[in-house]
Amino acid sequence: GNKNTKAFTDALDDTDEERRVKNVTEDLNAVLFAADAEGKIQILHSPANLGGTRTRPKNKVAALVGLGPQATVEKLDEKHAVKLIDLRCPNLNLVDAEATAEGIKSILIPDNAAVVTCKTANIFLPAPWLKNTILNSNTDCPFELILSACQAKNEFIQDHCGGDQHLQDEIKAHYDGFVSWAWAGGHEKIEPLRFLVRPDDVELRPTF
Repeated sequence: GNKNTKAFTDALDDTDEERRVKNVTEDLNAVLFAADAEGKIQILHSPANLGGTRTRPKNKVAALVGLGPQATVEKLDEKHAVKLIDLRCPNLNLVDAEATAEGIKSILIPDNAAVVTCKTANIFLPAPWLKNTILNSNTDCPFELILSACQAKNEFIQDHCGGDQHLQDEIKAHYDGFVSWAWAGGHEKIEPLRFLVRPDDVELRPTF
């Protein structure tokens, strides 16, 4: 997966909503990031679409929210999850220049009239190198996670890319996308996911 990081970057860039839904539900081992109403990062995993077929065309997307025995099965508003939004983020060189989470958080927030710097979905699909970094970070603070992601990006490029400039560019583009998304999430610029908890839904039990 790491050698094909671009596929993770492109999965939610697709202009077609149905393809975006398919891209995030085709792998039961996938992990998704979301932002909550307080600017913290949520972990979702094992997404599945129990619909979206010829016989059941209506999507029914569910995932496990949280980790370990505390994880709960929740039905997602998939249209809202993959909805594309415009972000106005600071120059990412300013973010990379900061050595602390507080420094990243304090970077001036562009106003609503500023130029759109990034178009992204409400959720983020990380490549394995980034997924593992976030899962092992033991924090839900997006600004702390940006620092962890920066270190992981540098280490991956050093250890695995060699002279492969194309792969380096893919890793950097994926990192930049995460930084923009996480920075915006920390400032409550990402719309929180909408869940419909259905613990009595018999269809979810065999899947999760």
